[in-house]
Amino acid sequence: MGRTIVVGDIHGCALEFDDLLRAVSFSQSSDRLVLVGDLVARGPDSAAVVEIARACGAWAVRGNHDEKVLSWWRHERAHGKRSADRKIKLSERHRAVAEALTERQFGYLDALPLMLSLPEHGLLVVHAGVDPSRPPVACDEETLLTARSVGDDGKISRKLGGVPWARLWRGPTQIVFGHDARRNLQLEAFATGLDTGCCYGRQLTSLVLDDGERVPADPQERARRLRWVPAREAWCPMGSGDGPE
Repeated sequence: MGRTIVVGDIHGCALEFDDLLRAVSFSQSSDRLVLVGDLVARGPDSAAVVEIARACGAWAVRGNHDEKVLSWWRHERAHGKRSADRKIKLSERHRAVAEALTERQFGYLDALPLMLSLPEHGLLVVHAGVDPSRPPVACDEETLLTARSVGDDGKISRKLGGVPWARLWRGPTQIVFGHDARRNLQLEAFATGLDTGCCYGRQLTSLVLDDGERVPADPQERARRLRWVPAREAWCPMGSGDGPE
């Protein structure tokens, strides 16, 4: 196998996703593409992002925005659209995504796991984070999809108040994650946050590792493995990060 290319939150930014694949000279025949989740919502073309991921054979984990539209789709399949619209409250942006995705694209998202282990790189991929006080496999779905911080009470939280969980994670496994765009790029001793806010007009970032290469322990050395492309524009405003995201 060739390189492993781990990409941060794409959030429907299909043009930038294509820009990044070109910038890293992605080869489907030899490279492995891995996505940290939140393929959909906020950017202009979620369906195109999912289709590119499918066509490239991308590995990915499920993000909280992916899960939000999936919850509507699962209910719609079981009980019908009218019931889904009543039971699952979607924002205007998420409703647009739910209406744009095909059954095959929903199926792709629904099959995504909550974590991916890449032992040849000493790497675990999750969307949001883990509770640093316990092994990743002991973390619940809510933590893996929404974690951002550890509060003064030691509890994991989706809010920005407190210490970033990544700063407290002591390994030995390196974790690559997304979800936390407001803190931008995070390079901690055993964790790398790749959500650099493409949908907010910043950039789309990837970590590129050679075949069998371990994630560098030195953050500065790790930074040399990063490749990024600028956003085409700011597709949506950035919120506080303390809402039900």
